[in-house]
Amino acid sequence: MAVVLGVLALAVSAPPASAKTPCWKQVLNEWTANQDGYISADYPLHCYNDAIRHVPEDLAQYTGVIENIQAARLRAARGTRTLQGRSQTRPQATPNDPSAGVYNSALGKLGPTNSDSLPLPLLILAGLAAIMVAAGGAGLVSRHLKARKTPA
Repeated sequence: MAVVLGVLALAVSAPPASAKTPCWKQVLNEWTANQDGYISADYPLHCYNDAIRHVPEDLAQYTGVIENIQAARLRAARGTRTLQGRSQTRPQATPNDPSAGVYNSALGKLGPTNSDSLPLPLLILAGLAAIMVAAGGAGLVSRHLKARKTPA
């Protein structure tokens, strides 16, 4: 009886192996989180190939996600290289870089953080649509109330 209870306790407390995010999804999430599209070379090579296979069609058509993943895969395949005694690091934004402004960094913090989240423009449009529907509903209720007050 004690053995059965011990096995049952281990089965209930052990986290499922499938709860971990697949590496291809981690690659896509990293691409989505970085404004410049940089992906680190910290993943196994098969993760990059799987990520390319799982790229949604709209991202493949309208962004450079596949090229960025291929570049990261090439960096991972080459390994860590040094240039004149210094290791290569992630490219830094230059002071005259237009994408490094205060406005763009503030919008970047409001935007999506992974590949499954909704795009910010879509959320803004949905909010505007909800406001317009509420305003139309308020006008309809107002007209209905005014019609009830006036005697015929």
